[in-house]
Amino acid sequence: MLATAHTRVIPLAIPAGFVFLGEGFFLAAGLLLVLHPEALPVPRHPWGLAVAHLFLLGLGVGVLLGAMHQLLPVVLEAPLFRPEWGYPVMALWALGVVLLASGFAWVPPLVPWGGGLVLAALLFFAYHTYLTFRQAPRWNRVATALAWVVFYLILTPLLGLFQALSQRYGFYDPERLTWHLLAGLGGVFLLSILGVGYKLLSMFTLTHGVDERVLGLFLWAANLGLLGLAMGERLGYVLLLVAYALALYDTRRILKNRLKKALDIGVRHYLLGLFFLGLSLVALPFNPVWAALWFALGFVGLVVTGMLYKILPFLVWTHRYAPRAGKEKVPLLKEMLPEGAGYGAGALLATGALLLPFFPWAGWVYLAGALPHVYALWEVMRR
Repeated sequence: MLATAHTRVIPLAIPAGFVFLGEGFFLAAGLLLVLHPEALPVPRHPWGLAVAHLFLLGLGVGVLLGAMHQLLPVVLEAPLFRPEWGYPVMALWALGVVLLASGFAWVPPLVPWGGGLVLAALLFFAYHTYLTFRQAPRWNRVATALAWVVFYLILTPLLGLFQALSQRYGFYDPERLTWHLLAGLGGVFLLSILGVGYKLLSMFTLTHGVDERVLGLFLWAANLGLLGLAMGERLGYVLLLVAYALALYDTRRILKNRLKKALDIGVRHYLLGLFFLGLSLVALPFNPVWAALWFALGFVGLVVTGMLYKILPFLVWTHRYAPRAGKEKVPLLKEMLPEGAGYGAGALLATGALLLPFFPWAGWVYLAGALPHVYALWEVMRR
């Protein structure tokens, strides 16, 4: 079935809805983080699991789903099959996150229900993505990265739901939690940020014609590295280091060939996130808890918040002001965001993430950074 013309218009409420629901989960995760610092050093602490799912599944996946509704048509050069399908995905995902976090923190029987709703949402999104992929006139390595991300978006809740049910029916194995973590942290966020981020970084810096073959090598190294770690092979860790080196090399090439010489707020956050990714990889063999904190709060947190400073103003300006441009006075795109608040938020988030493995009070610094971040995005919506 061919997509009709109306499917090319993506309502602002879909990506913005995912973003601001994610921001609510972000604030909730930060609040629980400072109220329950005792959960930090304990890998399977109930409050820690609630924080992790609010932050990664709430903020991280929420922003990813919202962004992919806009990014898929750009990468695939084809319209979304049915943009309105984003609404049920959003509803199922948001309710699932609430039930999961509540289950981990207060009512354990809610965990499989929340996981089931999240899985249903992501299966629906994957089906929509598949139908959109079928319309693509050509294929590239960024599309391959997106396909891998969708695969891990399904695999991660499947593994998590299996863990929840296995605990209920007596065949629970705590070691299987590693598979869930690798699929979520590595498969979803590593590949989406460094794979899809390749496209965003090129767009934000006005870089054209960069060879995508390095991105293809990165995808091989990252996927084989995750598989190796899941099987307990040291070679997996080495391959992840290779993937990181390839990502740094690709980033350097993009920045070297950019037409836009000044590095804006989104790119600066991206580079700082790469620093935290390196820290987490170095720490991984020695202290996995430190590695997870630096990966989630530093790498994922800084890149996601930074990219929102670019994505949301563009979406709001395009939907609200683009039809009126040239006919009346409209704000410039760079005037949409209060950059001072964004940079202040980034400094606090980076400081909190860096210090949290050593000082539990640094969670308050991280939470303080979330406030000007949310304020900056709210101002974008008001303008």
